[in-house]
Amino acid sequence: MIEDVPVPYFFNSIDWNQLINDYQPAPTFFKDHYLLPADDIKKIQTSKLSKCLQHAWSTEFYKSRWQNNGIQDVTKINSLEDHKKLPTYVVDDLRKSIAEKPPFGTYQGVAFKDTKDIGPIRIHTSGGTTGQPRPTLYTVQDRQVGSLLRARAFYLAGFRPGDAVQNTLLYSTHNGPFIVDEALYDWLGCIPVTTSAGIVTRSVRQIEIMKEWQVTGLVGFQDYLIQLARTAKEMGIDLKKDLHLKNISTMGGNPRLVEKEWDGINALENYGMHETQVMAAECPEKAGMHLWEDAFIFDIVDIESGESLPDGKIGSLVVTALYKTGVPVVRYDTKDTTRVLSREKCACGSSLTRIDFLQGRADTMVKLRGVNVWPEACGDVAKNDARVSNEYFCFADRINDRDQMTLMIELKEPKSNQSEKEVKESVTEMLRTKLSVSINVAVYNPGELQKFTKFGIESKPRRFEDRRKK
Repeated sequence: MIEDVPVPYFFNSIDWNQLINDYQPAPTFFKDHYLLPADDIKKIQTSKLSKCLQHAWSTEFYKSRWQNNGIQDVTKINSLEDHKKLPTYVVDDLRKSIAEKPPFGTYQGVAFKDTKDIGPIRIHTSGGTTGQPRPTLYTVQDRQVGSLLRARAFYLAGFRPGDAVQNTLLYSTHNGPFIVDEALYDWLGCIPVTTSAGIVTRSVRQIEIMKEWQVTGLVGFQDYLIQLARTAKEMGIDLKKDLHLKNISTMGGNPRLVEKEWDGINALENYGMHETQVMAAECPEKAGMHLWEDAFIFDIVDIESGESLPDGKIGSLVVTALYKTGVPVVRYDTKDTTRVLSREKCACGSSLTRIDFLQGRADTMVKLRGVNVWPEACGDVAKNDARVSNEYFCFADRINDRDQMTLMIELKEPKSNQSEKEVKESVTEMLRTKLSVSINVAVYNPGELQKFTKFGIESKPRRFEDRRKK
């Protein structure tokens, strides 16, 4: 006899009307909450704060940390200013939690056994480019709001119902490619073309599919999208005449570089991580990324002191996710560095705070002779030499009691003794001029840096190694 066990069906697991009222999807969002003045957005944040904090308090991870900081009653924290007094935490705190109570740590907020009561649960991991991938459990609420928030970014980028959109993120346990698929399919009515990264579908075939299937949208990390553009040109493809591509949604860099490689095809940036999903996205005015302040509370803090910084100063982004019912995210110091560009109304009509593209990671910053240096900044400078490809890798070491940084770059063409010497001198001088510090430069042939960057092998390329610790 077949056992009769009730199934917690996905479609019965949440109040859908309440969800879209609290976190408006596109296009409703862009006609309503997106246009609200800052004071009204703060009221929305405050109305959601108490429930968010009480859920976090229910986990051992947050409760113990907050109690150690003198907080005994979380219900007394009911304003945005009080919320800023809560201690921040970093990814190493999550790793420590996992080590102390494997395999999921003490921060999850839900467990597999809860499925029968709350509905289906998904498990995914971080990309693992800065350490061992971290597992995260997602409730139906977390998954749907998360994909809805990403769909907003895609809508700004120009994706519309019926568009075939190519998803080049690497499918694995990593959350990224799946949430892209869900955002396109569930919340925009687009047709996801799940080619994944080059290690799954080689780059030449990616371009063939793009052409044959009349793909109009493209999603991916900056580095691989640039490689795809160059592959298409090597195939003799005219990017505008031979393809149907209209819009690109990019992550992890400067979208203007992507636009240049794709011969001016529109590319807009968005920013997020696997615990929170997309938190900010660039609008068509291209004047910074708007923060989704109806779903998050943000703070930019000094990398060393942790104190809040004034607008315009580069610091580490600290985030609280107001919508989470699985893994709470409260005052998470992401170590992603950026700055507030403006709180004034954008030409698009929105007063949501705008931030700059990411400047780098605070935990990969190296201080050389009093100057803060990020690997990403070194790579961007090197690309000003037309002979240098998009690939780079930095490492820091300590020689004769002095910290040093070395930038490893690839050339677009095989190097000769002459070209190696010329490029090394050119890039070294540009780095000294742009960054006001001396950085060593090593020149490599095409493809030689993959063993360091893991480009096309892991979900995101690695760009830095700190050899001072070894």
